[in-house]
Amino acid sequence: MKTLLPFLLLFLFANCNSKNNPDSEKEDNGQPLCIDLAGNINNTVSSLPLSEAAEKVDIVRLETSDKSLIRRVKDIVVTKNDIFVEDYNEGIFRFSRDGKFLNKISKKGQGPEEYIYTHQIMADESKEEIYIWSRNNINVFGYDGSFKRVKLQCLIEDIFHGHSNQIILFKHHFFFQQELPVIANNINTELWSFALTDSSFNIEKKYYNPSHIGKEEQIMENCAPNYGWKNYWSEGQTTIDTYNQQLIMKYAGVDTIYQYNENNQEFEPYYTILSGEQPSFEMAHQWIKDPAFFKFLWVYKLFDTQEYLYLLAGKSNVVHTFRYDKQSGKIAVAKKESTIIERPFPGSPNFVFRELRKKFQMQNDISGGGDFSVDYKSQGKYWIDECNPSDLLEQIDVDELRTGKVKDEAARDKLVQVLSTIAEDDNPVLFIATLK
Repeated sequence: MKTLLPFLLLFLFANCNSKNNPDSEKEDNGQPLCIDLAGNINNTVSSLPLSEAAEKVDIVRLETSDKSLIRRVKDIVVTKNDIFVEDYNEGIFRFSRDGKFLNKISKKGQGPEEYIYTHQIMADESKEEIYIWSRNNINVFGYDGSFKRVKLQCLIEDIFHGHSNQIILFKHHFFFQQELPVIANNINTELWSFALTDSSFNIEKKYYNPSHIGKEEQIMENCAPNYGWKNYWSEGQTTIDTYNQQLIMKYAGVDTIYQYNENNQEFEPYYTILSGEQPSFEMAHQWIKDPAFFKFLWVYKLFDTQEYLYLLAGKSNVVHTFRYDKQSGKIAVAKKESTIIERPFPGSPNFVFRELRKKFQMQNDISGGGDFSVDYKSQGKYWIDECNPSDLLEQIDVDELRTGKVKDEAARDKLVQVLSTIAEDDNPVLFIATLK
């Protein structure tokens, strides 16, 4: 096997080079296309313009009133005609696409149609329904806030065994997503990472992170106990995108991007990523990251668009945003220095949590105003940049904005008008990019 390894690596390298050649067929040998990040890490560009991915940007000033005061945003969902903003303390607000407050969705409380804490909200645009996932149930409400039905009623622990879980609504199909079971009540649980459910949230099919295969016993041994301190294993979320009614995803620590095939209900290899030498499974999955982990090029998230696939990665204290051209196979990368956060845990045996501060950012050449940060994605159509008014007033020079060159002068003028009338303690301003 050791003798064959160099030849296998040489084959992969040659195959990747041929796939990134604009003249090669997309899948001439039936294999997934190869994206060579490591080989193009020095093919840098100064910035990535937003107009490459988006056709327009709407500047939305969310109405500020006693009934719609937003304190701290947890999630934002955008549809064709509505904006739903989930606040950690105040609940779920519904606004029109021009920012007018319309109503709240239910309210916080202990009643059968209320919630104390929400894990997630989902919007079914075709039915104009909002799903609120709280600890013990999923309730369904109309856009007007009226209660419709209970969709699921059970404890989260009966379904998930991880500490960070998500439900994905895709073309009326529901998927469960979970990370490693770092808090496991049942040590015999299956280590699935993704699961397809029926309309009642009964699991129909489970999908497994291939990097976990053969390590199940070690993973369970390194689960977090319910008490005490332990250097247990954890991992980042499976990153997904639903652009253009296609579900693609990448498991944490795996060099393959998969596409969901509705016909056979399988996730099939779509792209292969070459990131160079990678850390060991143990190093990559310790929640208390070894500083040596950050020496490797590590892919965290993906963002799909019509012409490009963007991959957000990190190496040392530098955020790398790779842009893969789907037509030509060419790769460029924008780099930005960041910070590796170090956060000691009081009372622990000298534990220090480390994390690279990272954001997917593009230059907003459509409306102006500096970088566009993708804080939220919605419906496979929209990217949302949530901005605090005080930050906008501090960071944007209105005179420079007025005279700067932009793709959409009307959007620029709207931003100027907002900056001229907004107060620092007003509700957030949303930059909503509609993808091409």
